[in-house]
Amino acid sequence: MQRRISNRARPLVFTVVLWLCGVAVLFLIKAAVEAVQGPISKTWVDLTLVLAAYLFFFLLDPLQQWTANRLRKRARRKSRYEQASS
Repeated sequence: MQRRISNRARPLVFTVVLWLCGVAVLFLIKAAVEAVQGPISKTWVDLTLVLAAYLFFFLLDPLQQWTANRLRKRARRKSRYEQASS
């Protein structure tokens, strides 16, 4: 028997992974801007990245709901297809 994550822990894990990926993308953007413009310490880019991360934190819930709806629809379609083929 495999150990599974409880249903309550899944959204939290998904949120953490999604937020970490978003922050990683922000750091990649900063690195790209630094490669083009040179060092950007103590400029508007740092403030922009912090504000973007803060905004992304509030966008996590709508993103989770959107992905959950899409996954639910996909599961319904798949179950209907499997029932029709059997």
